[in-house]
This record gives sequence, structure tokens and C-alpha cells, in this order.
Amino acid sequence: MKRTLQVVLAFLSLLPLIFGGLSFIYGAALFAPASGVTPKLDSQYRFVAAWELCLTFIVWWIIPQIEHQTVLFRLICLVVCLGGLGRVIAWLAVGSAGPGFLAVTVLELSIPLLIPWQAQVAKQVPSEA
Repeated sequence: MKRTLQVVLAFLSLLPLIFGGLSFIYGAALFAPASGVTPKLDSQYRFVAAWELCLTFIVWWIIPQIEHQTVLFRLICLVVCLGGLGRVIAWLAVGSAGPGFLAVTVLELSIPLLIPWQAQVAKQVPSEA
């Protein structure tokens, strides 16, 4: 159960690694025509991309001892879910970003479903007496 959760987290962490890395390198022009990218938008976009990359590194840091990282794991799940809610708000405010972003949004909003799984893994740890 623990090993499977670790593998799932490692696999899921590839998304923010890849897209955060590409976004950090290429900026907002990755998804928008360069002519429409303002310096403020590009600056903010790359800043958020750096946070996305750091989130990946934090996930990698907790994976080896996931059974002992309940609070941090739940916080990460909350952050990812809030990001998904931000995408929903963007969709409602300015329209759909397309099917790829819809799939990512569904995944982000579903991340809290991993919390009970991690709780089960944490319960299986022998208590120290």
C-alpha cells in the first residue's frame, strides 16, 4: 500500500516538473502568442512556475517517508486543489482553456482523494512505545 502510493505520487509529480520547468524556461509565451505577453504577465507566470517546480521537489522530499508526512501531505493536496479551483474560476470568468486543461483541472480537484490513502498508510506504522 505504501509503495503504491509512493509510485503514484512520483508519477503525478512529473506533471508539475515538466510543465513547471517548461513554463519557467519559456514563460507565458509557452501558451500565448509572444505578441500578447506583457512583461508583467511573463514575470508573474515564471514566478508561479518556480513555485510549481518547488512543489515537485517538496513532494519528492516526502515520498520516502510518506507515512510520517501527514500534515505536509495534506497541505500539498490543499494547494493543488486550490490551484484546480483557480482554473475553474478562470474557466467561468474567461472561458475554457481546452480539453487538456480540463483534464488537469479534474486531476487537481481530485487530489484530496489521496488523503484517506495516505492516512491508511500512516496507520500501518508501528507505534513507538
